[in-house]
Amino acid sequence: MSEMTATRIARPATITVAALAVWVVAAFFLLRTKVPADLNPPHLDARNVFGTGATRAGARFDRFFELEWIVATLATFGVLAVFLVRGPSLARRLGLGPVNAGVVTAVFITFAVWAVSVPFEIAASWWSRRHDILQKSWSSIVFDPLGGLLSTTVSTTIVIAVALLLARRLPRTWWLAAGGIVLVLAIGLQFLLPYLQRLGTHPVRSRQLAAQVRTLERREHVGRPVVRVAPVSGDTSAANAYSIGIGPSRSVIIWNTMLDGRFTPREVRFVVAHELGHLARWHIWKGIAWGVLFGLPIFGLVAYVTGRHGGLRRPENVPLALMTVAVAGLVVTPLANAVSRRYEAEADWMAVQATRDPGAGRALFQDFVRTDLQNPDPPGWVNLLLEDHPSALARVEQVDAWKRLHR
Repeated sequence: MSEMTATRIARPATITVAALAVWVVAAFFLLRTKVPADLNPPHLDARNVFGTGATRAGARFDRFFELEWIVATLATFGVLAVFLVRGPSLARRLGLGPVNAGVVTAVFITFAVWAVSVPFEIAASWWSRRHDILQKSWSSIVFDPLGGLLSTTVSTTIVIAVALLLARRLPRTWWLAAGGIVLVLAIGLQFLLPYLQRLGTHPVRSRQLAAQVRTLERREHVGRPVVRVAPVSGDTSAANAYSIGIGPSRSVIIWNTMLDGRFTPREVRFVVAHELGHLARWHIWKGIAWGVLFGLPIFGLVAYVTGRHGGLRRPENVPLALMTVAVAGLVVTPLANAVSRRYEAEADWMAVQATRDPGAGRALFQDFVRTDLQNPDPPGWVNLLLEDHPSALARVEQVDAWKRLHR
């Protein structure tokens, strides 16, 4: 073997090992949380904690969505497989330039995937409506998927156009540049989206809750994010809250269904403490960082797979690129869910630390199972592939462990 050949082999291998080492180190630091590693929570029986009736009702309700996810995923990959075979000839027959042909091909595929998904979305809405979780009218349910088509088409068009343009100028390193652009877009969205999400919301009107929010902000050293209430009771009976935003756009949005009397003031305070915990522990920024850790290797894989067939400069490789992204996304889903569950567990820990009220946390998770028809202890494969939050049982076990540590 010549010295030049050995160098050509050694350099990519060295870069790959270095990149892997950086990935592992970054993941290690991002996974660190305030939850003690040796917490050793108790192992509880869901039927004893939530009641046999609520446990069975939650399992029965969620089973429909689990089966629906399996069939919908198979249908999606079936569509992608068809375009993997037929898509290249479609791109060639369009008679457009490489970039335009690739974008139009991607839009065709996006529309086909959306069309296949619509029956499943309507079925899910029917199931939720049948159980009085969803309150929307049937006309709204039928037309809602159009909004998803629009947003998905726009985002797909932008990403594919950027990737194709970069692939023409940077045949070997386009995926690195694309990752940088997507990172900038992600940061921009996290900054701007909260301002849009606040539209139609109102400030916390309860003086007691507003005072509790200020106290929790001081205890969690989170500053003064915007806390708003979203009127969603016309659409759903489910209760929820979420945190979003970075910098001055940091926000906590509480659904008004949390404040309709089904949850005690102590439980609502725990929810707010949980969401403030996300902001205090920089989970939004960490999520963006994980997007880079997952996204760059996926982009690199797309570059490698399409590169074996002439690269992404050729529009007929767009179906292969989209199939690669879909497969890679499914493969990394268990890891992404595990990361999310870890951060949710940390937010629960921050909440119980700030409120010093494990009883409120326990009651909250019990009430979520009852009001939202949650399965408190889903099967292992569901937890792996579908759940980005710890199970209600795991959350109760954690607050019970906190109580045991602070007797």
